[in-house]
Amino acid sequence: MCLLSEEVAILREFGEDYEWFLKSRSKLLSKYANKWVAINKKKILDFDNELTPLLKRLRNKGLKPEQLLIEFLSREPLEAIL
Repeated sequence: MCLLSEEVAILREFGEDYEWFLKSRSKLLSKYANKWVAINKKKILDFDNELTPLLKRLRNKGLKPEQLLIEFLSREPLEAIL
């Protein structure tokens, strides 16, 4: 597989994971409220109260956090200032 094809596959999978996350958010909140979650292939790989230890464990497992969907599941609605 060429480099461009690999990048396209990673982006496609990331998009699918994000759609799954949005659809599953309320169900995930019941188990992972106020935690960071790492998602790949529509599955929770790991989670933590803090981002840094989560990233370290992912790297120790040989994973590349920059290729995973990592989100914070907050019960509070997020506000954006534009």
